[in-house]
Amino acid sequence: MSTAALPAAVARLAPTATYTEVEQLLRAAGWSDAGAGDWAVALASPDGALAARISPFDPVGPYTARLYEEAAASGAVPRLDLHRRLAGGADLQIMEFLHPVGGAEAARFLEQVARGVGELDALSAAVHRIHAAARAELPWCGPLDTNPSNVRRRGDGELVLTDPFYADGPALYEMAHEAPARFVTTLPPEQRRHLTEIPLAESGPWPHQEREALRVRLQRADRDRPAEALIAEAAVADVDGWGFDWLEGRATEERPGWGYAGLLAEAVAGAEVALDLDTGGGEVLGGCPRLARDQHVTEGWPPNVRRARELLGPRGVTVHDTAPGAPLPLADAAADLVTSRHPVAPDFPQIARVLAPGGQYLAQHVGPSSAFALIEAVHGPTTAAQRRGRHPADEAAAAEAAGLEILELREARLRMEFFDIGAVTWILRKCPWWVPGFSVETHRAQLLEVDRIIRRDGAFVAHSTRHLMRARKR
Repeated sequence: MSTAALPAAVARLAPTATYTEVEQLLRAAGWSDAGAGDWAVALASPDGALAARISPFDPVGPYTARLYEEAAASGAVPRLDLHRRLAGGADLQIMEFLHPVGGAEAARFLEQVARGVGELDALSAAVHRIHAAARAELPWCGPLDTNPSNVRRRGDGELVLTDPFYADGPALYEMAHEAPARFVTTLPPEQRRHLTEIPLAESGPWPHQEREALRVRLQRADRDRPAEALIAEAAVADVDGWGFDWLEGRATEERPGWGYAGLLAEAVAGAEVALDLDTGGGEVLGGCPRLARDQHVTEGWPPNVRRARELLGPRGVTVHDTAPGAPLPLADAAADLVTSRHPVAPDFPQIARVLAPGGQYLAQHVGPSSAFALIEAVHGPTTAAQRRGRHPADEAAAAEAAGLEILELREARLRMEFFDIGAVTWILRKCPWWVPGFSVETHRAQLLEVDRIIRRDGAFVAHSTRHLMRARKR
Protein backbone atom coordinates (compact mmCIF):
# COMPACT_ATOMS: atom_id res chain seq x y z
CA MET A 1 0.00 0.00 0.00
CA SER A 2 1.34 3.42 -0.96
CA THR A 3 0.57 6.21 1.48
CA ALA A 4 3.21 8.71 0.43
CA ALA A 5 0.63 11.38 -0.36
CA LEU A 6 -1.86 10.33 2.31
CA PRO A 7 -2.13 12.60 5.40
CA ALA A 8 -1.30 10.70 8.57
CA ALA A 9 -4.54 11.85 10.23
CA VAL A 10 -6.55 10.25 7.42
CA ALA A 11 -4.59 7.00 7.58
CA ARG A 12 -5.47 6.77 11.31
CA LEU A 13 -9.15 7.61 10.96
CA ALA A 14 -11.42 6.39 13.74
CA PRO A 15 -14.85 4.86 12.96
CA THR A 16 -16.42 7.97 14.52
CA ALA A 17 -14.94 10.27 11.85
CA THR A 18 -17.54 11.96 9.65
CA TYR A 19 -17.35 12.46 5.92
CA THR A 20 -17.22 16.24 6.38
CA GLU A 21 -14.25 15.90 8.78
CA VAL A 22 -12.42 13.74 6.25
CA GLU A 23 -13.04 16.20 3.45
CA GLN A 24 -11.79 19.05 5.66
CA LEU A 25 -8.64 17.08 6.57
CA LEU A 26 -7.86 16.35 2.93
CA ARG A 27 -8.52 19.89 1.73
CA ALA A 28 -6.36 21.27 4.55
CA ALA A 29 -3.57 19.00 3.23
CA GLY A 30 -3.90 20.49 -0.25
CA TRP A 31 -6.23 17.98 -1.92
CA SER A 32 -8.48 19.59 -4.53
CA ASP A 33 -11.69 18.91 -6.47
CA ALA A 34 -11.43 16.18 -9.08
CA GLY A 35 -15.10 15.59 -9.89
CA ALA A 36 -18.52 14.79 -8.44
CA GLY A 37 -21.30 12.33 -9.21
CA ASP A 38 -24.69 11.51 -7.77
CA TRP A 39 -23.32 9.58 -4.81
CA ALA A 40 -19.84 10.96 -4.13
CA VAL A 41 -17.29 13.70 -4.63
CA ALA A 42 -13.69 13.08 -5.68
CA LEU A 43 -10.54 14.89 -4.55
CA ALA A 44 -7.04 14.63 -6.00
CA SER A 45 -3.86 14.64 -3.93
CA PRO A 46 -1.46 17.58 -4.39
CA ASP A 47 0.99 15.42 -6.35
CA GLY A 48 -1.76 13.98 -8.54
CA ALA A 49 -0.92 10.40 -7.53
CA LEU A 50 -4.03 9.60 -5.50
CA ALA A 51 -7.76 10.19 -5.65
CA ALA A 52 -10.24 10.13 -2.78
CA ARG A 53 -13.87 9.16 -3.31
CA ILE A 54 -16.06 10.47 -0.46
CA SER A 55 -19.72 9.47 -0.25
CA PRO A 56 -22.08 10.56 2.54
CA PHE A 57 -24.18 7.43 1.95
CA ASP A 58 -23.01 4.42 -0.02
CA PRO A 59 -24.18 1.00 1.15
CA VAL A 60 -22.37 -0.77 -1.72
CA GLY A 61 -19.02 0.88 -0.99
CA PRO A 62 -17.74 -2.10 1.02
CA TYR A 63 -18.49 -4.47 -1.86
CA THR A 64 -16.53 -2.29 -4.29
CA ALA A 65 -13.60 -2.15 -1.88
CA ARG A 66 -13.81 -5.92 -1.47
CA LEU A 67 -13.55 -6.33 -5.25
CA TYR A 68 -10.50 -4.09 -5.44
CA GLU A 69 -8.80 -6.15 -2.75
CA GLU A 70 -9.78 -9.64 -3.93
CA ALA A 71 -9.08 -8.95 -7.61
CA ALA A 72 -5.86 -6.97 -7.07
CA ALA A 73 -3.74 -9.77 -8.56
CA SER A 74 -5.60 -9.44 -11.87
CA GLY A 75 -4.09 -6.00 -12.41
CA ALA A 76 -7.46 -4.89 -13.84
CA VAL A 77 -8.82 -3.02 -10.81
CA PRO A 78 -7.48 0.16 -9.17
CA ARG A 79 -4.87 -0.07 -6.44
CA LEU A 80 -6.82 0.66 -3.26
CA ASP A 81 -4.67 2.43 -0.67
CA LEU A 82 -7.35 2.96 1.97
CA HIS A 83 -10.99 2.09 2.58
CA ARG A 84 -12.92 3.28 5.63
CA ARG A 85 -16.55 3.15 6.59
CA LEU A 86 -17.21 6.50 8.24
CA ALA A 87 -19.79 7.56 10.81
CA GLY A 88 -23.39 7.36 9.66
CA GLY A 89 -22.83 5.00 6.72
CA ALA A 90 -20.49 7.27 4.76
CA ASP A 91 -17.72 5.70 2.70
CA LEU A 92 -14.14 6.70 1.88
CA GLN A 93 -11.97 5.09 -0.78
CA ILE A 94 -8.47 6.34 -1.58
CA MET A 95 -6.86 4.84 -4.66
CA GLU A 96 -4.42 5.57 -7.43
CA PHE A 97 -5.45 8.46 -9.68
CA LEU A 98 -7.06 7.21 -12.90
CA HIS A 99 -7.69 8.77 -16.30
CA PRO A 100 -10.70 8.64 -18.66
CA VAL A 101 -10.94 6.17 -21.54
CA GLY A 102 -12.64 6.51 -24.94
CA GLY A 103 -16.11 4.99 -25.26
CA ALA A 104 -15.32 2.33 -27.85
CA GLU A 105 -12.23 1.08 -26.02
CA ALA A 106 -14.13 1.02 -22.73
CA ALA A 107 -17.03 -0.92 -24.27
CA ARG A 108 -14.65 -3.61 -25.62
CA PHE A 109 -13.03 -3.95 -22.19
CA LEU A 110 -16.42 -4.33 -20.48
CA GLU A 111 -17.41 -7.03 -22.96
CA GLN A 112 -14.20 -8.93 -22.24
CA VAL A 113 -14.82 -8.68 -18.49
CA ALA A 114 -18.40 -9.91 -18.93
CA ARG A 115 -17.21 -12.96 -20.91
CA GLY A 116 -14.16 -13.57 -18.70
CA VAL A 117 -11.76 -13.47 -21.62
CA GLY A 118 -8.19 -14.59 -20.96
CA GLU A 119 -6.49 -12.74 -18.10
CA LEU A 120 -9.82 -11.13 -17.19
CA ASP A 121 -11.36 -14.47 -16.19
CA ALA A 122 -10.38 -14.06 -12.51
CA LEU A 123 -11.74 -10.50 -12.45
CA SER A 124 -15.00 -11.60 -14.06
CA ALA A 125 -15.44 -14.37 -11.50
CA ALA A 126 -14.79 -11.98 -8.60
CA VAL A 127 -17.23 -9.41 -9.98
CA HIS A 128 -20.05 -11.93 -10.26
CA ARG A 129 -19.31 -13.58 -6.90
CA ILE A 130 -19.27 -10.30 -4.95
CA HIS A 131 -22.24 -8.90 -6.86
CA ALA A 132 -24.28 -11.99 -5.94
CA ALA A 133 -23.47 -11.37 -2.28
CA ALA A 134 -24.49 -7.71 -2.56
CA ARG A 135 -27.78 -8.62 -4.24
CA ALA A 136 -28.55 -11.16 -1.53
CA GLU A 137 -27.83 -8.73 1.30
CA LEU A 138 -29.20 -5.44 -0.11
CA PRO A 139 -32.77 -5.60 -1.49
CA TRP A 140 -32.19 -2.58 -3.74
CA CYS A 141 -28.71 -3.41 -5.07
CA GLY A 142 -28.84 -2.81 -8.81
CA PRO A 143 -27.58 -5.02 -11.65
CA LEU A 144 -23.99 -4.75 -12.77
CA ASP A 145 -23.19 -1.25 -14.00
CA THR A 146 -22.09 -1.37 -17.65
CA ASN A 147 -21.47 2.37 -18.00
CA PRO A 148 -18.29 2.80 -20.11
CA SER A 149 -17.18 5.61 -17.78
CA ASN A 150 -16.47 2.90 -15.20
CA VAL A 151 -13.47 1.84 -17.27
CA ARG A 152 -10.45 3.99 -16.52
CA ARG A 153 -6.76 4.06 -17.39
CA ARG A 154 -4.01 3.91 -14.80
CA GLY A 155 -0.73 5.77 -15.13
CA ASP A 156 1.01 2.84 -16.87
CA GLY A 157 -1.65 2.82 -19.59
CA GLU A 158 -3.48 -0.34 -18.47
CA LEU A 159 -7.30 -0.37 -18.27
CA VAL A 160 -9.07 -1.05 -14.98
CA LEU A 161 -12.67 -1.60 -13.91
CA THR A 162 -14.16 0.75 -11.30
CA ASP A 163 -17.51 0.89 -9.46
CA PRO A 164 -19.30 -2.06 -11.11
CA PHE A 165 -21.81 -2.24 -8.23
CA TYR A 166 -24.35 0.40 -7.34
CA ALA A 167 -27.38 0.99 -5.19
CA ASP A 168 -30.49 1.29 -7.36
CA GLY A 169 -31.28 4.84 -6.33
CA PRO A 170 -34.84 5.01 -7.70
CA ALA A 171 -35.76 1.70 -6.01
CA LEU A 172 -34.01 2.60 -2.76
CA TYR A 173 -35.55 6.05 -2.41
CA GLU A 174 -38.96 4.86 -3.60
CA MET A 175 -38.97 2.27 -0.81
CA ALA A 176 -37.88 4.94 1.66
CA HIS A 177 -40.70 7.24 0.51
CA GLU A 178 -43.49 4.70 0.05
CA ALA A 179 -42.68 2.02 2.63
CA PRO A 180 -40.56 3.64 5.34
CA ALA A 181 -41.46 0.99 7.93
CA ARG A 182 -40.04 -1.68 5.63
CA PHE A 183 -37.08 0.41 4.52
CA VAL A 184 -35.78 1.04 8.05
CA THR A 185 -35.43 -2.74 8.49
CA THR A 186 -33.01 -2.96 5.54
CA LEU A 187 -30.25 -0.86 7.13
CA PRO A 188 -29.62 0.17 10.75
CA PRO A 189 -29.97 3.93 11.34
CA GLU A 190 -26.23 4.37 11.88
CA GLN A 191 -25.63 3.11 8.33
CA ARG A 192 -28.00 5.61 6.66
CA ARG A 193 -27.70 8.76 8.74
CA HIS A 194 -26.64 10.82 5.70
CA LEU A 195 -29.04 9.25 3.23
CA THR A 196 -30.42 12.65 2.21
CA GLU A 197 -26.99 14.28 1.79
CA ILE A 198 -25.63 12.62 -1.36
CA PRO A 199 -24.47 15.22 -3.92
CA LEU A 200 -26.74 14.33 -6.88
CA ALA A 201 -24.26 16.27 -9.02
CA GLU A 202 -25.39 14.55 -12.23
CA SER A 203 -29.14 14.10 -11.71
CA GLY A 204 -29.80 17.65 -10.57
CA PRO A 205 -30.83 19.38 -7.37
CA TRP A 206 -32.88 17.66 -4.68
CA PRO A 207 -35.18 20.28 -3.09
CA HIS A 208 -34.45 20.83 0.58
CA GLN A 209 -38.12 20.39 1.50
CA GLU A 210 -38.19 16.92 -0.06
CA ARG A 211 -34.96 15.89 1.67
CA GLU A 212 -36.29 17.06 5.03
CA ALA A 213 -39.65 15.34 4.53
CA LEU A 214 -37.93 12.02 3.81
CA ARG A 215 -35.62 12.40 6.79
CA VAL A 216 -38.58 13.02 9.12
CA ARG A 217 -40.55 10.11 7.63
CA LEU A 218 -37.71 7.70 8.29
CA GLN A 219 -37.14 9.03 11.80
CA ARG A 220 -40.76 8.32 12.63
CA ALA A 221 -40.52 4.84 11.20
CA ASP A 222 -37.40 4.20 13.29
CA ARG A 223 -39.13 5.33 16.46
CA ASP A 224 -42.06 3.00 15.81
CA ARG A 225 -39.87 -0.11 15.81
CA PRO A 226 -40.30 -2.51 18.76
CA ALA A 227 -38.70 -1.42 22.03
CA GLU A 228 -36.46 -4.49 22.20
CA ALA A 229 -35.04 -3.75 18.75
CA LEU A 230 -34.32 -0.13 19.67
CA ILE A 231 -32.67 -1.13 22.95
CA ALA A 232 -30.56 -3.85 21.33
CA GLU A 233 -29.35 -1.45 18.64
CA ALA A 234 -28.37 1.24 21.16
CA ALA A 235 -26.67 -1.31 23.43
CA VAL A 236 -23.93 -1.94 20.87
CA ALA A 237 -23.70 1.50 19.21
CA ASP A 238 -20.41 3.37 19.50
CA VAL A 239 -20.23 5.84 22.40
CA ASP A 240 -16.59 6.92 22.05
CA GLY A 241 -15.70 10.58 21.76
CA TRP A 242 -17.84 13.46 22.91
CA GLY A 243 -20.03 13.87 19.85
CA PHE A 244 -23.77 13.25 19.91
CA ASP A 245 -24.54 12.76 16.22
CA TRP A 246 -26.04 9.35 16.99
CA LEU A 247 -28.98 11.14 18.64
CA GLU A 248 -29.81 13.20 15.56
CA GLY A 249 -33.56 13.02 15.05
CA ARG A 250 -33.95 10.85 18.17
CA ALA A 251 -33.46 13.40 20.94
CA THR A 252 -33.18 17.17 21.33
CA GLU A 253 -31.79 19.53 23.94
CA GLU A 254 -32.08 23.28 24.02
CA ARG A 255 -28.85 25.23 23.92
CA PRO A 256 -27.94 28.09 26.28
CA GLY A 257 -28.31 31.53 24.82
CA TRP A 258 -24.70 32.56 25.43
CA GLY A 259 -23.28 30.34 22.65
CA TYR A 260 -20.31 28.65 24.30
CA ALA A 261 -18.73 27.45 21.05
CA GLY A 262 -18.45 31.03 19.79
CA LEU A 263 -17.07 32.28 23.10
CA LEU A 264 -14.49 29.48 23.11
CA ALA A 265 -13.42 30.20 19.53
CA GLU A 266 -12.89 33.87 20.33
CA ALA A 267 -10.97 33.11 23.52
CA VAL A 268 -8.53 30.51 22.14
CA ALA A 269 -7.86 32.58 19.00
CA GLY A 270 -6.46 35.35 21.20
CA ALA A 271 -4.50 33.15 23.62
CA GLU A 272 -0.80 32.39 23.72
CA VAL A 273 -0.90 29.28 25.96
CA ALA A 274 -4.28 27.60 26.52
CA LEU A 275 -5.43 24.43 28.24
CA ASP A 276 -8.79 22.77 27.51
CA LEU A 277 -9.87 20.43 30.30
CA ASP A 278 -11.81 17.17 29.79
CA THR A 279 -11.82 17.78 26.05
CA GLY A 280 -13.52 14.48 25.21
CA GLY A 281 -12.61 13.59 21.64
CA GLY A 282 -11.71 17.22 20.94
CA GLU A 283 -14.95 17.83 19.04
CA VAL A 284 -15.79 21.20 20.59
CA LEU A 285 -12.27 22.65 20.51
CA GLY A 286 -11.78 21.16 17.05
CA GLY A 287 -14.60 23.36 15.77
CA CYS A 288 -12.60 26.53 16.50
CA PRO A 289 -11.09 28.02 13.32
CA ARG A 290 -7.97 29.19 15.15
CA LEU A 291 -6.37 27.78 18.31
CA ALA A 292 -3.91 29.19 20.81
CA ARG A 293 -0.29 29.43 19.74
CA ASP A 294 0.52 26.69 22.27
CA GLN A 295 -2.68 24.66 22.72
CA HIS A 296 -3.00 21.84 25.27
CA VAL A 297 -5.90 19.58 26.23
CA THR A 298 -6.50 16.97 28.92
CA GLU A 299 -8.62 13.83 28.75
CA GLY A 300 -8.79 10.75 30.95
CA TRP A 301 -10.82 8.18 29.00
CA PRO A 302 -8.57 6.18 26.61
CA PRO A 303 -11.02 6.02 23.65
CA ASN A 304 -11.44 9.79 23.86
CA VAL A 305 -7.68 10.32 24.17
CA ARG A 306 -7.16 8.45 20.89
CA ARG A 307 -9.96 10.39 19.22
CA ALA A 308 -8.57 13.74 20.44
CA ARG A 309 -5.09 12.91 19.14
CA GLU A 310 -6.50 11.99 15.74
CA LEU A 311 -8.60 15.14 15.52
CA LEU A 312 -6.39 17.72 17.21
CA GLY A 313 -2.89 16.30 16.77
CA PRO A 314 -2.61 17.44 13.13
CA ARG A 315 -3.30 21.00 14.32
CA GLY A 316 -0.32 20.94 16.68
CA VAL A 317 -2.33 20.40 19.87
CA THR A 318 -0.66 18.57 22.77
CA VAL A 319 -3.07 15.95 24.15
CA HIS A 320 -2.38 14.95 27.77
CA ASP A 321 -3.67 11.59 28.99
CA THR A 322 -4.55 12.38 32.61
CA ALA A 323 -5.90 10.48 35.60
CA PRO A 324 -8.68 11.80 37.86
CA GLY A 325 -7.28 14.05 40.57
CA ALA A 326 -3.85 14.33 38.95
CA PRO A 327 -2.17 17.76 38.79
CA LEU A 328 -2.79 19.69 35.60
CA PRO A 329 0.08 19.12 33.13
CA LEU A 330 1.38 22.70 32.97
CA ALA A 331 3.86 24.62 35.11
CA ASP A 332 2.80 27.30 37.56
CA ALA A 333 1.49 30.46 35.85
CA ALA A 334 2.14 28.94 32.41
CA ALA A 335 -1.26 29.55 30.81
CA ASP A 336 -3.19 32.69 30.00
CA LEU A 337 -6.39 30.70 29.34
CA VAL A 338 -8.03 27.57 30.76
CA THR A 339 -11.29 26.37 29.20
CA SER A 340 -13.69 23.49 29.52
CA ARG A 341 -17.08 22.44 28.26
CA HIS A 342 -18.67 20.25 30.90
CA PRO A 343 -15.69 19.55 33.17
CA VAL A 344 -16.10 16.38 35.21
CA ALA A 345 -14.96 17.93 38.51
CA PRO A 346 -13.23 21.33 38.12
CA ASP A 347 -10.15 21.47 40.33
CA PHE A 348 -10.04 25.21 41.01
CA PRO A 349 -6.78 25.19 43.02
CA GLN A 350 -5.05 23.51 40.07
CA ILE A 351 -6.72 25.86 37.58
CA ALA A 352 -5.55 28.85 39.59
CA ARG A 353 -2.05 27.37 39.84
CA VAL A 354 -1.50 27.08 36.07
CA LEU A 355 -3.04 30.45 35.24
CA ALA A 356 -0.77 33.47 35.09
CA PRO A 357 -1.98 36.59 36.94
CA GLY A 358 -4.76 38.09 34.85
CA GLY A 359 -5.28 34.80 32.99
CA GLN A 360 -8.87 33.69 32.49
CA TYR A 361 -11.00 30.61 33.08
CA LEU A 362 -13.91 30.17 30.64
CA ALA A 363 -16.18 27.18 30.98
CA GLN A 364 -19.69 25.87 30.57
CA HIS A 365 -20.53 23.62 33.51
CA VAL A 366 -23.27 21.06 33.94
CA GLY A 367 -25.54 22.36 36.67
CA PRO A 368 -27.56 20.77 39.47
CA SER A 369 -30.29 18.17 38.85
CA SER A 370 -29.47 17.84 35.15
CA ALA A 371 -31.64 15.19 33.47
CA PHE A 372 -32.85 14.06 36.89
CA ALA A 373 -36.34 13.25 35.60
CA LEU A 374 -34.77 10.61 33.37
CA ILE A 375 -32.21 9.53 35.95
CA GLU A 376 -34.91 8.97 38.56
CA ALA A 377 -37.10 7.09 36.08
CA VAL A 378 -34.29 4.57 35.55
CA HIS A 379 -32.28 4.73 38.79
CA GLY A 380 -34.90 5.62 41.37
CA PRO A 381 -35.24 8.58 43.79
CA THR A 382 -32.28 10.90 44.38
CA THR A 383 -31.25 12.65 47.58
CA ALA A 384 -31.25 16.36 48.38
CA ALA A 385 -27.44 16.30 48.35
CA GLN A 386 -27.41 14.75 44.88
CA ARG A 387 -29.84 17.35 43.62
CA ARG A 388 -27.64 20.11 45.10
CA GLY A 389 -24.48 18.82 43.41
CA ARG A 390 -22.72 21.13 40.92
CA HIS A 391 -24.63 24.17 42.14
CA PRO A 392 -23.24 27.34 40.50
CA ALA A 393 -23.08 29.21 43.80
CA ASP A 394 -21.00 26.44 45.37
CA GLU A 395 -18.63 26.27 42.39
CA ALA A 396 -18.24 30.06 42.30
CA ALA A 397 -17.34 30.04 46.00
CA ALA A 398 -14.77 27.29 45.39
CA ALA A 399 -13.24 29.25 42.52
CA GLU A 400 -12.94 32.41 44.61
CA ALA A 401 -11.41 30.48 47.49
CA ALA A 402 -8.73 29.22 45.09
CA GLY A 403 -7.77 32.75 44.06
CA LEU A 404 -10.03 33.42 41.08
CA GLU A 405 -12.25 36.46 40.65
CA ILE A 406 -15.67 35.69 39.16
CA LEU A 407 -16.32 37.96 36.19
CA GLU A 408 -19.49 36.34 34.90
CA LEU A 409 -21.87 33.63 36.11
CA ARG A 410 -24.95 32.84 34.03
CA GLU A 411 -27.47 30.01 34.42
CA ALA A 412 -29.88 28.25 32.07
CA ARG A 413 -32.54 25.52 32.39
CA LEU A 414 -32.97 23.64 29.13
CA ARG A 415 -35.63 21.26 27.83
CA MET A 416 -34.57 17.75 26.76
CA GLU A 417 -36.78 15.41 24.73
CA PHE A 418 -36.12 11.73 23.99
CA PHE A 419 -38.22 10.37 21.14
CA ASP A 420 -37.39 6.66 21.37
CA ILE A 421 -36.03 4.28 23.96
CA GLY A 422 -32.91 3.69 21.86
CA ALA A 423 -31.93 7.32 22.45
CA VAL A 424 -32.42 6.85 26.21
CA THR A 425 -30.35 3.65 26.23
CA TRP A 426 -27.55 5.27 24.26
CA ILE A 427 -27.30 8.41 26.42
CA LEU A 428 -27.19 6.31 29.60
CA ARG A 429 -24.25 4.39 28.12
CA LYS A 430 -22.63 7.61 26.93
CA CYS A 431 -22.93 9.24 30.39
CA PRO A 432 -22.45 6.27 32.76
CA TRP A 433 -22.31 8.55 35.83
CA TRP A 434 -26.01 9.35 35.35
CA VAL A 435 -27.06 5.85 36.43
CA PRO A 436 -24.08 4.03 38.00
CA GLY A 437 -24.08 0.36 37.06
CA PHE A 438 -26.49 0.87 34.19
CA SER A 439 -26.92 -1.93 31.67
CA VAL A 440 -29.79 -3.02 29.49
CA GLU A 441 -29.93 -6.28 31.43
CA THR A 442 -30.13 -4.79 34.92
CA HIS A 443 -32.47 -1.94 33.99
CA ARG A 444 -34.64 -3.51 31.28
CA ALA A 445 -37.89 -3.12 33.22
CA GLN A 446 -37.24 0.59 33.77
CA LEU A 447 -36.35 1.06 30.11
CA LEU A 448 -39.58 -0.60 29.01
CA GLU A 449 -41.55 1.71 31.32
CA VAL A 450 -39.82 4.75 29.82
CA ASP A 451 -40.64 3.34 26.38
CA ARG A 452 -44.30 3.13 27.39
CA ILE A 453 -44.24 6.81 28.39
CA ILE A 454 -42.59 7.81 25.10
CA ARG A 455 -45.17 5.94 23.03
CA ARG A 456 -47.99 7.47 25.08
CA ASP A 457 -46.73 11.06 25.16
CA GLY A 458 -44.57 11.23 22.04
CA ALA A 459 -41.40 11.96 24.02
CA PHE A 460 -39.84 11.64 27.45
CA VAL A 461 -39.19 15.15 28.75
CA ALA A 462 -36.42 16.09 31.16
CA HIS A 463 -34.43 19.27 31.80
CA SER A 464 -30.74 19.98 31.97
CA THR A 465 -29.09 22.92 33.69
CA ARG A 466 -25.95 24.72 32.60
CA HIS A 467 -23.96 27.65 33.92
CA LEU A 468 -21.37 29.75 32.19
CA MET A 469 -18.44 30.77 34.36
CA ARG A 470 -15.83 33.35 33.41
CA ALA A 471 -13.17 34.05 36.03
CA ARG A 472 -9.79 35.77 36.26
CA LYS A 473 -6.67 34.90 38.24
CA ARG A 474 -6.06 37.62 40.81
